[in-house]
Amino acid sequence: MVVVRPAAAGYDLAPESPVALPAGDLPTEAAGIRKTLEVYVRAVENKDVQLFRSVKPNLSDEEEKRARAAFKSVQSQVVRISVLSLDVRDGRAVVKVARRDTLNGSIVSSFPQTFQLAKETSGWTIQDIGR
Repeated sequence: MVVVRPAAAGYDLAPESPVALPAGDLPTEAAGIRKTLEVYVRAVENKDVQLFRSVKPNLSDEEEKRARAAFKSVQSQVVRISVLSLDVRDGRAVVKVARRDTLNGSIVSSFPQTFQLAKETSGWTIQDIGR
């Protein structure tokens, strides 16, 4: 199950949208960005490389090897993402998040993460994931 909580007041908490994005002047692309992040979280939690590749089609062989190794190293993983900022310009988006991972039932890490996305004909895709 994907549960994403807002990092601060002013975030949209619609129950049907597990990825909270800033309220107010949301770009029309917000729903697509939210969906892409939801698929990313589901791919990590389900240890599904093909699903991961569906939102990050430029996944390198090395990134895939690291993902597979990480997936094998845990029995269960729950990812919580709180969107801190969203910047959308000219078919590109930068989403800064606070991420917390629970591995095998224990919270093991909390860290910032930055997603760079691009709008493709098929929708938003992740181009890069950094810290």
